[in-house]
Amino acid sequence: MTEAKEEYTDRPVPEQARLGFLKPALVWAGFAHAYICIFIGSQIMGGLGAPLGYVAIVGGQVFLFAYSGLIAHRGAKLGLNFSMMCKAAFGKHGYVVPVILISGLVAGWFVFQAWLAADLTVGLYGGKSFNAGHGSGVLPGILGTTSFWAGLWAIVFGLFAVYGMNAMASLGKFAVFAVAALEVWMIYSILVVVATHTGGNPLVSPVVGKHWTFALGFTASVGTFIVSSTMTGDFVRWTKSPKQAWAVTGVAFPVCNMITLLIGGIYTAVAGHLDFFFGLAAVAFGIPIMVMQWLSNGSVCDGCLYNAGQGFRNLTYYVSKGKINFSWRKVTMIIMFVGAAVAVSNLITNIVPWLNTLGVLVPLVGGVLIGHYWIVARKNNINEHMLAADKKFNIPALIGLGVGLAIAIVIQFTYSDLPAVIGGLIGGIGVYPLIAKITGYYKNARLTEKGLGGKIGYGTAGAMDNAPTFPGAGV
Repeated sequence: MTEAKEEYTDRPVPEQARLGFLKPALVWAGFAHAYICIFIGSQIMGGLGAPLGYVAIVGGQVFLFAYSGLIAHRGAKLGLNFSMMCKAAFGKHGYVVPVILISGLVAGWFVFQAWLAADLTVGLYGGKSFNAGHGSGVLPGILGTTSFWAGLWAIVFGLFAVYGMNAMASLGKFAVFAVAALEVWMIYSILVVVATHTGGNPLVSPVVGKHWTFALGFTASVGTFIVSSTMTGDFVRWTKSPKQAWAVTGVAFPVCNMITLLIGGIYTAVAGHLDFFFGLAAVAFGIPIMVMQWLSNGSVCDGCLYNAGQGFRNLTYYVSKGKINFSWRKVTMIIMFVGAAVAVSNLITNIVPWLNTLGVLVPLVGGVLIGHYWIVARKNNINEHMLAADKKFNIPALIGLGVGLAIAIVIQFTYSDLPAVIGGLIGGIGVYPLIAKITGYYKNARLTEKGLGGKIGYGTAGAMDNAPTFPGAGV
């Protein structure tokens, strides 16, 4: 199997550098086994009850599979990461907005996952946590605070992303099997030990606490990975074919992420309350549950940081016209240390508003990517896509983004029974291709000269066989 010698931040991954199915799948599998998703599944079930909670969970994961898979297919076929896909779709100036938005949000996920790992550590072994209760006091003084562990975990977990896909795959390999074994243990404990004490039924349960709309439950399920599923090109471009990319997507959604959500849902249906440790904190001093959350949160942290590093490295280079030419590794380390500082400050502590925000904003970009690569420019080759990336703005794409945002806001505040993700899809898959067709940007699933900003052969930088090598891009 070929080893990745560079991260290809600024150019397509050539065929000879592709890693195949296993390593991207291990990264996504470790990534999607997120401990926070167990708690999100618990909250969905608490707000909807069973069986409606299960419908929201499964429906959200099916949506993620189709949404992410469509983006992954084109990313793998062309060898493009998320930033380069955006550059070809929005233009070299227009892509700044979506890349800053999505890279910033995924950096926020990195911060939250490190902070959550810290808060759970304190909730079991330290002093007073924010969400997980009072710990045992085994960790005294500053060692028993969320801030201390948030900074530490952000750096420890982030270093795997700094060293790239191979290091992340190594962590993913260990994390997947360890977390899967612990998940089996959790399911058994919940259905046998917890159910024996509560008499609860996993298939039928009432609402626990505040009632949720189905749209909010669906959005919460989607929001677990809507950011990184939009940035899936960063991972699946390493596969050797679109079929492998779809298979990698299936590993993430619905399989791994749905399992974590369902575990939390089953617990709340059986136990009738919410609990960050799912009634298992006292088993073997809580060590199994801690190992599980460290491994799963660690894998999520490195995946999110990798996404953010890819986005900001690409963006800083092109926006500065090459004047800011930090290596990908240096940019990723900067984000890691800034993220550690934010995690220490305890700024992000509530997950539900965060999930709602993601559900409104992120599909705006993903919708345009799907509309561009499957409708507007489906038949264009890599050379033509790279030529389009040199065009300053793709006006129809930006209009589609804006209309999608308006629709999403109206849905969010007026039609609360509809998921806000619909807005982004309407803007990107409906409005954008329609305007592009009317204005002559494409014809028969191929960008015209107007859409490309020129003819092939004139200024075609970035073609697969003659892709430029940027200083610092190879580390």
